[in-house]
Amino acid sequence: MLTDFEIHKKRNWVATIATLIVIVLLSWFVWRVLSYANQIRKGEIDPSTFDFSENSMSSLRLAAIPISDQPANIVSDDDASLGRKDAPITIVEFADFQCPYSREASFTMRELALKYPEKINYIYRDFPLSEVHPLAQKAAEASECAADQGKFWEYHDKLFQNQSDLSQERFYQFAAELNLNTSFFRSCLDSGTYKKEVETDYQEGLQAGVRGTPTFFINGNRIQGAIPKDIFEKIIGE
Repeated sequence: MLTDFEIHKKRNWVATIATLIVIVLLSWFVWRVLSYANQIRKGEIDPSTFDFSENSMSSLRLAAIPISDQPANIVSDDDASLGRKDAPITIVEFADFQCPYSREASFTMRELALKYPEKINYIYRDFPLSEVHPLAQKAAEASECAADQGKFWEYHDKLFQNQSDLSQERFYQFAAELNLNTSFFRSCLDSGTYKKEVETDYQEGLQAGVRGTPTFFINGNRIQGAIPKDIFEKIIGE
């Protein structure tokens, strides 16, 4: 049994450690604040681009929607795909053209789909997080307009390769660079021809349990987040 002196000594050690932790956390917080203030002063960060409330609200809204345990039919015939329709592995990805993690995953999936065309049926579906990424919805519609002219994947790559520099004018520019009929493309995009189709993808993703991007369904099994290439390789190999 511990003596009163030992108990008191132990409590002092706990209090000292807790105090040190608090000091370290406060120091880190102050450093971050000063760092941001310095970057803003130098013009390296534009504070008007910060939108913490929208990011938080978007996450809270999605998190508040219950996820059903029932299997959802997320394999579609009208979305862009690569590989054999009857391949042993069907991978459906819900992604956002302005999401950096979707961008990372896109390069991995394009490479794997080309490497294993007989083993994978890869289907790309839209899940634009518009509250966080205001151009994601229109980027998705633009990719569908490009698909009308047989250039979905080329346009898909353009969007992700230029993710940090997207705008309505850039959407038109990408179409011209890919030698699309720009008049048809502009008419398609401006009229919102595929607005409803993109929204349908989003709603079906919600029903299937998608709460962030990218989210994958591998033969119906939902996995959220970017999956490392070596993990995909292992799944395909097995």
